Amino acid sequence: MTNQTSIDKLRRVSSAYQETCVLAAAGELDLFTAILQNGSPLTAERLAAFCGVDCRALTVLLDALAAAGYLVKNNGSYAVAGEYVELLDSRSPSTYVPMIRHLANVQRAWTQLARTVKTGTRTDTPPSILGADEDNVSFIWAMNSVAGTLVEPTIESLRNANLLTFKNFIDIGGASGTYTQAFLRALPESRAAIFDLPVGIAAARKRFIGSEFEQRVTLIEGDIFNNDFPTGFDFAWISAIIHQFDRAESCALYRKTWDSLKSGGVVAVRDFVMSSDRTSPRDGALFGINMLVETPHGMVYTFDEIKSDLESVGFENVKLAVPLDTMSAVVTATKK
Repeated sequence: MTNQTSIDKLRRVSSAYQETCVLAAAGELDLFTAILQNGSPLTAERLAAFCGVDCRALTVLLDALAAAGYLVKNNGSYAVAGEYVELLDSRSPSTYVPMIRHLANVQRAWTQLARTVKTGTRTDTPPSILGADEDNVSFIWAMNSVAGTLVEPTIESLRNANLLTFKNFIDIGGASGTYTQAFLRALPESRAAIFDLPVGIAAARKRFIGSEFEQRVTLIEGDIFNNDFPTGFDFAWISAIIHQFDRAESCALYRKTWDSLKSGGVVAVRDFVMSSDRTSPRDGALFGINMLVETPHGMVYTFDEIKSDLESVGFENVKLAVPLDTMSAVVTATKK
């Protein structure tokens, strides 16, 4: 006999892409911001003229957005629903639009999952209508959106693990510097360096130039595998990076991190830490799919794999300092 609960789940999951695509299109077209900056509420005709899109097609999209609750439609005009105004205005400091755009790019890769599994090779997908460069910017600020909600609990977890004792640290792949800023605030005597690709350092400049932390942070453009890290640090923060790499690449990263630390320095690796059978945490297993379709060799790792790779370059005292079922689990090790 057919289980109705199972049928309902299959129906719900297999059709979830519909609302996702509606929201993604609105994010890429920046429709919410356009409505807000042009005198919300706005008719489809006025919005189409402002955005340079087809009015008929836009009307269908706006009606779907209203049906989903992101817009409110009244007398043929559309306004952004009150609870979403700050989140869907790309000009807002708390905007979620970059994450919507980033996830839309990710979704394009996920649609090729069957092909990727068949061939063993990720399939290149086209950029969004914004272009590849802007997609990279969306990724950086999307990570900022995620980090903004996780940073304070992470800082508290590190404090509880007695890890907030460093004075000079490097944030490897630190992007816009969300964690760097939090560390500097939590440790008033500390100094920092952020090492990342130019697009990440450009975002960090926007955060730190002219801020109270400007004189305490050094911004360094470079590539993890092609440029050496600066040296002399007592703490290295590797946050949500290793899942992009295979184990050989992770070891190369750890080796450079080892070189950047003083004797007695600590490396902290923040990421999913999988169970030995790789089926939990659930979000980590699904994130493994993300790495399969988005990167050439990326994957999520078990504690034993992370431990082995850290020890292979000389780190000791490897432990799961912050045991969580999220990407905020933290593995630490010491250079002795």
